[in-house]
Amino acid sequence: MPMIARTFLWTALLTAFFLSLSSASCAADAPSLDIKGTLIKPPCTANFPASQSVSIPKVNLNSLRADISEWTDVDLDFTCTKGSFVHLRFSAGNGAFDTSTLRTSLDKLGLKTRLSDMTTVEKNVDLKLGEQLIFPIEATLLKLKLSVRPVKTGQELPAIGSYSSTLLLEMNYL
Repeated sequence: MPMIARTFLWTALLTAFFLSLSSASCAADAPSLDIKGTLIKPPCTANFPASQSVSIPKVNLNSLRADISEWTDVDLDFTCTKGSFVHLRFSAGNGAFDTSTLRTSLDKLGLKTRLSDMTTVEKNVDLKLGEQLIFPIEATLLKLKLSVRPVKTGQELPAIGSYSSTLLLEMNYL
């Protein structure tokens, strides 16, 4: 029995050796494809932190009732290559009451959003949460201002207390 096992082992080793030689010779004859590329820097750079915390000043219930709460602004500036495009999408991280009002952690309280293009002269941008906005870069600077303000979202006033919300910003440069 040991003799048969040894013979089988030698046969297996020789077969593996010859198969490896034949596949190596086939691989040398096989066509090859050399792939090369170059990485470049993106056409735009965001001039603001990747994550930010925005503190909204205290608002009293009378201001909410009268719908006169103040806007809080956040600058969103980009330095770009002339002729490029900035694609932006603002999304509600905690949900939304409508296409421009974020949900907050307090029932019946929302954050109204608006976006202004300040690049040359201030103009309002039609910001709808979840929809993509495209900004062509004519010079090298894109200056945007995102603004939010607390609003009541129903007939009743929200409870008094601290609140939070999350706004996500997706950016693509072309």
